Formats: sequence, structure tokens, C-alpha cells
Amino acid sequence: MRTLAIASMSAGLVLAGAAFAQVPSEGMFLSAADLKATVGKPVGGLAKTNLPTGPGVTIIAAYRDADGEVEVHVALNDEFVVQDGHANVRVGGRVEGNHQTAPGEWRGGVITGGRTYAMSAGDVLWIPAGSPHQVVVPKGGAFRYLAVKFEAKAP
Repeated sequence: MRTLAIASMSAGLVLAGAAFAQVPSEGMFLSAADLKATVGKPVGGLAKTNLPTGPGVTIIAAYRDADGEVEVHVALNDEFVVQDGHANVRVGGRVEGNHQTAPGEWRGGVITGGRTYAMSAGDVLWIPAGSPHQVVVPKGGAFRYLAVKFEAKAP
């Protein structure tokens, strides 16, 4: 497996892999194989890594083989782009029993109501800031996706 490291240099971020390094002013490229290799085996049902990007957005490559916790991000939108596998993603409704894990970030509890989206490769789902959501992976299944996180702005 190739490993991916992100190192900070005076010019910005440099993506260093087994056979390549890139200059940030030229953009950052990951092949599908490199992207898949950046995310290891799940621990506790989830493996994830942050991908290189510019200011104002975070992109997480994630691989799940078990259900995720209910999440609520007060100030961040999520955009899921499914790469492989299947999962149901519940969005909206009301959450009870969660706890704050960081400023503006809540985890745990149970969602009541909302809508469930059956997701598979190629599907995209936008989750507005403040909406409870949870990824539910079928027993014995797996789900690989990108989670793009960006600040919610008032209209």
C-alpha cells in the first residue's frame, strides 16, 4: 500500500507519495488508486483521511464498514460523493441524546423523523449545516465516500 503524507513547506502544502511530489501552485492530483490507498482499514467501523485542498473547505476520504454516529455540524455543510458501496443516510428530523464534542459539533443520540437516502456509487448528497445526519451501512457491507465540508453562509 502506498502511503500519503501532507507536509507543510514555505510555499504551502506539498503532497508526498511513494513516487511523486507536487507544487501547490500547480494544483494537487490524486489518481483513483492513490485516493483509495490513502484510507486504511476501518477501526471502530471508520477509516478516514483529510485530502489536500485550499482554504475554506475540508475534504475527507472515508471508508465505513459499520454505522456512523448521528452528527450535527452547526456551521458546516456536508456534501457526500459516493465512490463505492451502499449505505442509507438519514438526514433531518430531530436528534435526542447527543453530546457536544467540540464547539458547534455534536455526536451521538438517535434521529427521529427526517428522510433516508439509499446511496451508491456516483450519488451526491448535500446536507445543510444544522441538519442531523447518520450513515447506516448494511450488515456485512462497506461504503466509501468523500465528505466535503464547507462553511454555511447566510443568504
